[in-house]
Amino acid sequence: MDKEAWIKKAHEVVASVAESNNEFTPDDIWDTGFEKPKEGRWLGPIMSSARRKGIIEKTGRVQPTRQKESHGCDVTIWKSNVYKG
Repeated sequence: MDKEAWIKKAHEVVASVAESNNEFTPDDIWDTGFEKPKEGRWLGPIMSSARRKGIIEKTGRVQPTRQKESHGCDVTIWKSNVYKG
């Protein structure tokens, strides 16, 4: 998948996860089976875009990631503003 297609799909996946979860982390995005890009940090701008659109907001909390390649670094816990239960 090229970068433009990946970005479009990433926006869709983030919106879908936000509709299904009151709170979530980027780990939940990856848990959907969404293809990781060569550079995992590509997800950061997608999350920032979703925040600017009002889809999500930061909770002010973090937790260690479940992604082994990230060695337990902290990830943001996001609150959904579009959660549908």
